[in-house]
Amino acid sequence: MTWDLVIKNGTIIDPSQGLHAKRDIAISGGKIRAVEESVSDGDAHDVLEADDLIVTPGLVDLHVHVWWGVAHLAVEADPSSLYRGVTTAIDAGSAGANTIAGFHRYVMQQTDTRVLAFLHISGMGQLDNEIGELEDVRWARVEKAVEAARNLPEVIVGIKIRLSEGIVGHNDLIAMERALEASHQLEKPLMIHIGGTANPVERYLEQLRPGDIVTHSFTGNPPGIVDNTGKVIDAARDAVQRGINFDVGHGAGSFSFDVAEKCAADGFGPGTVSSDVHRYNIRGPVYDLLTTLSKYLYLGFSLDEVIAFATQRPASAIGMTETIGSLRVGADADVSIIRMLEGNFELTDAKGATRQGKQLLVPVETIRNGRRYPPHHSAHPHLVGHHHRH
Repeated sequence: MTWDLVIKNGTIIDPSQGLHAKRDIAISGGKIRAVEESVSDGDAHDVLEADDLIVTPGLVDLHVHVWWGVAHLAVEADPSSLYRGVTTAIDAGSAGANTIAGFHRYVMQQTDTRVLAFLHISGMGQLDNEIGELEDVRWARVEKAVEAARNLPEVIVGIKIRLSEGIVGHNDLIAMERALEASHQLEKPLMIHIGGTANPVERYLEQLRPGDIVTHSFTGNPPGIVDNTGKVIDAARDAVQRGINFDVGHGAGSFSFDVAEKCAADGFGPGTVSSDVHRYNIRGPVYDLLTTLSKYLYLGFSLDEVIAFATQRPASAIGMTETIGSLRVGADADVSIIRMLEGNFELTDAKGATRQGKQLLVPVETIRNGRRYPPHHSAHPHLVGHHHRH
C-alpha cells in the first residue's frame, strides 16, 4: 500500500476512541487510512518521526476571532490557529447576518485552517471596541440571522450573543430571547458570553437548553458562577445536569486562576477549553490554545482530559464527531503533533495573576487534510523565561 504520509512511533492520545498508546498513523487522500501498532513506511511518500511526541486529533478551538480587517479584535486564522496546532477554528460571533457572506468568501474559503462560525445575533457582528453591537437592539433580528445561517449551513454551527452590560446595555434579556429563538429555529446551539452582566448569571442559565454553551465560564468579572463562599452556584450545576456546556474562552479578560481553582476544588471542571485568541491577547496572556490547555494541566487535570477538552468535546458540541476531533479510520486527516516541555513556565491569567506551571504543551507539526504545517515558532519567549519588550 502506498501512503501519502506515515506518522511513526508517536504516543497517540485520542479520547474519542479511548486510545492512549504507541501507534503509527497512515494518511492518504486527506483521510486517516490506518492506525496500527506498526505501519510499513516502505512505500510512503513522506514519513514523520514522532518518537517522544504526543499525537492527537487536530485540535478544535471552540472560540476564536478571525474575521481579520472587519471585526476589531480579529487576527488571521492560519498564523494563530493552524501554525499553532489547531486544525479547526470556530469563530465566536465576529460576523453577523450583515457580514457573514464576506467572512465566508474572504476568510473561510481562503484559509487552510478549517474555519467555522457561531453567527452573532447582532447583524453587525463585533465591529467595534467602543460601541456595543447590541446597544441598539434593532441589530438583533431573528429572521435575518436565521436566513443568513440557512444560506451557509455547512459552516454556521450556532448563534452567539455577548451579554456584558458594556456591549448590550440593558437589552440583555430581550436580545437573549431573540438569540434563543434564532438558535431554536436553526436547531443549533446558542453560545452566551458572561461576565460583567447587568443581571445575575442565574437569569441566563435558566433559559438555556441541552447543547447550549456558556463561554467565559471561569471569568473573574462578576457576576460569575462562584459565590461569595468560593462554591459553584447551584444554577451552574443544574445547567450541567441539563446538558449545558461550560467553555473556558480565556480571552484578554475572561479567565481567572482564582475562579478556576475554586471550581476545580469544588469538582466543577470545564466541558471544553477554548482560547478566545484575538489581537488583544495573542502576545499574552493567551498566546494560543496549547498554552491555554497547559493551564489546565497546572490545575490538575490529566493529559487525556486536557486533550479531550480540545478534540472530542468541542467536536461533539457542534455535532461534528464524524468529521473532526478523532483519529478514527475514515476521518479527515487532521492531526496535531505536540511536545510536552518540562520545566518552570510562567502562566498568566486575564487579570495578570501568575502561576508556575511545570509542563507546557507546544506545537511541533500540524497536519490538515494530510498536508504538513510546521509552527512559525515553538513557545513565546515570555513563557520560557526569555522576556523581551512587549
